[in-house]
Amino acid sequence: MRKIYRVFLVILIMLSLATLIGCGNENMANEDTNKKIKTLKLTNSDETCFNLNVYFDVSRDENNAEVAKEERIIQKDELIGEVIMQELIKGPSVKSEAKPIFPKHTRILSFSIKDNIAYVNLSSNVKYPMTPAREKACLQSIVLSLSELQSVDKVKILIDNKNVESLGGNFDISKPFGEDDIDSIKIEKK
Repeated sequence: MRKIYRVFLVILIMLSLATLIGCGNENMANEDTNKKIKTLKLTNSDETCFNLNVYFDVSRDENNAEVAKEERIIQKDELIGEVIMQELIKGPSVKSEAKPIFPKHTRILSFSIKDNIAYVNLSSNVKYPMTPAREKACLQSIVLSLSELQSVDKVKILIDNKNVESLGGNFDISKPFGEDDIDSIKIEKK
């Protein structure tokens, strides 16, 4: 099962990268296609990154289109982590009996990984009153899915770039949490 999951993720990464670099300039069109995406190994790190060129509008007047290149270095695990979150937001397959864990219009505002913590910044509609069981399932889904990545041990959820106490009122997510922490962060109701 994990092997199929990894193959699926590799395919998603390649499709995402193809989308990101879909437009190029005339010089790039003449290059060997294998040289378009460069995979780097950072020194003192075993994280593989992708070196991408993205192009932005730098036109000085309305009659002449002009673009300029910016180089971006994207960490593989951050790209995969964002894809994982997009899949969680998309919800289960149509044929599945599983239920979605997020409201329909939830968006990822940002995603990053630092010190083995995945920082997931979501839109505000993700926060709504939930039963304890529903909120626990939501948190477990997020942390179990993201901890498939070797670089992720814990998750920190932000909403609209702000720290929040809880998604549904039952679990304290003000600090990063892992799979083993979920039961201990349950808020005791008085």
